[in-house]
Amino acid sequence: MKEITPNMSTKEINAALKKYRKIQFKKGTYRLVAPLVLYSNTTVQCEKEVVFDRMHEGRMLELYVTPDTTKYKGVHDVEWSGGSFFANTNSAAANVISLFHGKKIKFSDVRIWGCQGYHSIELNACKSVHILSCSCEHQTAKDGGEYREAIQIDFANKDGLAVKGAKSNAPCYDGTHCCDIAIIGCEIKDCPNGIGTHTVSVDDMYHKGIKITGCTFSSIIGNDIQLFGMKDVDINCGTKILVGRKAKAHRNDGGKVDLEIPRTNKNVVITTWAPCVIVE
Repeated sequence: MKEITPNMSTKEINAALKKYRKIQFKKGTYRLVAPLVLYSNTTVQCEKEVVFDRMHEGRMLELYVTPDTTKYKGVHDVEWSGGSFFANTNSAAANVISLFHGKKIKFSDVRIWGCQGYHSIELNACKSVHILSCSCEHQTAKDGGEYREAIQIDFANKDGLAVKGAKSNAPCYDGTHCCDIAIIGCEIKDCPNGIGTHTVSVDDMYHKGIKITGCTFSSIIGNDIQLFGMKDVDINCGTKILVGRKAKAHRNDGGKVDLEIPRTNKNVVITTWAPCVIVE
């Protein structure tokens, strides 16, 4: 197992993440001047008291992806455990953790604090992803981001997640939706919205196999969970759940669509134990 220490530069850490398949971050504070990039077949363990501070204006952690990555053919078989990501509320609006075109990904016991304007975690065009016992706190609605979720489930389009060097017609913006997503035992606190999505594709496509269970929500401005264009959904948490009937549409290439289109969710099962308001 390769040990990473706080005295290593972001460049040195990324070199280790590319070379080694088992990584351990030793306790301490890591000041990131660029995103950390994950590759296939990687296991990362963070000791207690590992803190990542964002010292730049981009994402803090992402999967390796190119303009030619499509469907679920990107990074696969990744497990990340532990660590606290402090996004720095003075930074530009950006996701904290971005997962694009990935498969068989698991994050557990991760804390994210202070995301600006975007999402604490974005799952985009991913399959078989587990987000377990993570927390997202104090996410602000900078730059008109009051509709954004702490944990978003999105599809591959240029507006949703920009890839460096990718033109609007790049293969990576292929409209792939998420499939087999489990978000379990997470805590969402002081955020505009909790978990879900706020847009749909202009194409008749759905996110499928979404499970949201055992999560807690507090001081949420909008909805705990919001669903648009989803199929086969199992929810047993949340007190304000938006089951949308139509949403603003996005084209894969990022082209503007100035309308909302109908996209009824299918086979949504809600068994929350708490008193629940269903908004349609």
